Amino acid sequence: MPTTSYSQHAISLLSQRDGQITEITLLRARGPSSFLRKAETLLTRHWARADWQGREEILRTVRWLLGMARLEATNPPGERRTVKRTKRRGRVPIPA
Repeated sequence: MPTTSYSQHAISLLSQRDGQITEITLLRARGPSSFLRKAETLLTRHWARADWQGREEILRTVRWLLGMARLEATNPPGERRTVKRTKRRGRVPIPA
């Protein structure tokens, strides 16, 4: 019996991966996203090297990345938040 549950678990993980790859394709039609690029890299390049526990972790991470990509896609392009990088200044002494 353990072989049956093991193979069912493996099939489940592969099915989840296929679903996530399909979702990446659909979301990519809305526009480019660094979240989608990272998710795709995890599901392709890193998937092959991972053991089954690693693949479970990859699927969890990709689920989060896809959620962020969906959230990003709901914001109109003009309202996307950008990080303004400023140079940090040292402390300035206050005159006494």
